[in-house]
Amino acid sequence: MHISCFFFPYFLTILAGKPIFDEDGNEVWLIKNTSSLTVDGKTNINTFECVVAHYGRTDTLTCTKTAKAAAGYKVVSKLLIPIENFDCHHRIMTKDLQKTLKSEKFPHMVIEFRSLSTLPSAVGHETLFTGNADIRLAGVTKNFTIQFKSRKINTNNIEMIGTKAILFSDFHLIPPSKLGGTIKVKDQLDVEFKLIMAKIR
Repeated sequence: MHISCFFFPYFLTILAGKPIFDEDGNEVWLIKNTSSLTVDGKTNINTFECVVAHYGRTDTLTCTKTAKAAAGYKVVSKLLIPIENFDCHHRIMTKDLQKTLKSEKFPHMVIEFRSLSTLPSAVGHETLFTGNADIRLAGVTKNFTIQFKSRKINTNNIEMIGTKAILFSDFHLIPPSKLGGTIKVKDQLDVEFKLIMAKIR
């Protein structure tokens, strides 16, 4: 697991039980393994939901406090989400989605955050802000602006919920279909990222 060039010394400091900030005072947040991802889609007949209920690992998100620019604060964080962890609550639908996303050749959905319009430490309850991230599916990377809403759990723990509509065609993919094309999945997917984060101290 390698999220930023700062991670290894951070990990050693966690073990030592000491406060953790890099020499520039940047904010560092732990993305908890209880974070989740939900994808909502439609067919010409009904709707469906595919979820990764638990991220299953921990990663970090580092915000550069001094790098305020038009796009916001620079962020270093890279999430690897196994395609095999998606559950569409229907075995055939789950397999179809994994096949469409070419999971055997490209086993991960990669979300690499680039910037946030505000620092996580500055958000309150239901603060609205934006983030910029590269999303890679099936070997194709596309940059997106993501809308976020925060829920402040306490001083050092927050929940960031990001939403973004993406298209299969954004990643040069053809939506799955069944029964000779009688059932067709629409091109658009509505993605929700739920990041449960704790400030590392």
